[in-house]
Amino acid sequence: MLDLSAHQPATVWRPLSGPPPGREWRAGLAANPAAPAEVLCRLLDGMAEGDGPSWPAQRPELPGRVVEAALRHPHWRVRAALAERPGLSPVVLAALAADRERRVRRAAASAAHSVLLPERTLAALAADRDPDTRRRVPGCAGLPEELLVHLAQDDSPLVRAAAVAADSWARLPARVRTALRADRDPAVRAAVQRALRVERPLPVTLAGYIAESDPVRRERTAAGAALERALGEWLVLDDDPRIRRAAAGNPRLPTDLALALAADPDAAVRLAVSLRPDLTERQRSAVVYQVPDAAPPELPWVAERAEDPAELLRLARSGHPLVRRAVAALERLPGEVVALLARDPELTVRLALAEHCTDAPGELLRSVYAELLGPSSLPGLERFAAPGLARWAERPEPALRLAALRDPELAPEVLARLAEDADETVARAAAGDPRLPLDVLLGLLEPGAQPVAAAANPALPVPFMLRLLELAAEG
Repeated sequence: MLDLSAHQPATVWRPLSGPPPGREWRAGLAANPAAPAEVLCRLLDGMAEGDGPSWPAQRPELPGRVVEAALRHPHWRVRAALAERPGLSPVVLAALAADRERRVRRAAASAAHSVLLPERTLAALAADRDPDTRRRVPGCAGLPEELLVHLAQDDSPLVRAAAVAADSWARLPARVRTALRADRDPAVRAAVQRALRVERPLPVTLAGYIAESDPVRRERTAAGAALERALGEWLVLDDDPRIRRAAAGNPRLPTDLALALAADPDAAVRLAVSLRPDLTERQRSAVVYQVPDAAPPELPWVAERAEDPAELLRLARSGHPLVRRAVAALERLPGEVVALLARDPELTVRLALAEHCTDAPGELLRSVYAELLGPSSLPGLERFAAPGLARWAERPEPALRLAALRDPELAPEVLARLAEDADETVARAAAGDPRLPLDVLLGLLEPGAQPVAAAANPALPVPFMLRLLELAAEG
């Protein structure tokens, strides 16, 4: 029996039995937002044994004391994990870039792509004895030209190839570029070819299109190029439905030519015509289209009208569900548009509004979720929570029992029951709820219960966190 009683009054203590699930406790504590620096510093030692080596990079907040402890930790795995943390200060990252372990220096060199390091630190990385470290240096922020030139002449072909890119090629002296073109290593020569590749303009004339032999470029021309009329007339008569479909969605194709495809035998072509921005609602409704089961096509022209309330309202009244869905997927919408789309007869439109629009009402989120039993992202939104959701705790669908946790008035006994739910997702979420009675929370630390989620619960008292680490070390 594992005794926790020394750290909490017996009135709420529930003894543990069985061997301590140390790895699970440490994983939970590493994710616990309430874990203080003392606990996190002690968790660093578990990382040296291979427990959760990435948690310092994943925690939203990492106290300065923990950063210092990780920076000075004797095991390289801890220091490398720190180097992977976004937003490190240049001072800390520079220290990691000078680490004695090459795997730490590699991680620091990669992190320096977004953190400006002192020039002397970049010079040391560029001269590192490890080629895998040096090949990461060309991408470092603020790399001086002389260091780039040095790396382009490195002994390792991996490093030379990494120094060659479209944005770095012009910075290299002519003699270095000449040497790289003739480099003995094929990877370096391939990098040079990529750096020198210039995208040819797409054809816009009928003669240029006929002369184009690349089928990919032909389709790109049909989809987005500024087409002279003769070429447009050619494209709408093409035997390949992919070309006709691309042309139908090209906003630069004249409207009358696009409408010639409204009766096309290919359903995808007709759908593309129906989604054009230049059609009137009468023209749009005349197209016989089918809404695909797959993800709908993007409509960038709808997003371009995001600052025009009158136009958004017009589009929200469109007879085309995919146009209405595109409006509903915008982040901010006028209240009149939100109210209209919240009553839309198409569930997919209401779902798009619930998922993407920050102005979507909570009632909509809950109704969509109840109808679809998902998506799982909706209950996490602040607007989803509401009194009365506790009634879903008795439902047979796990997704609804999970959503019951968002009731701010959920009774403790209901929460405790959900923490022992037959569905693992529901039980894990309930075990992490800080409203759990402490005696229930302690019971969930048992092996075979929910030791990870319970250890991650921010309501777990700090003395218990420390005791769990002691027991994990003993076990």
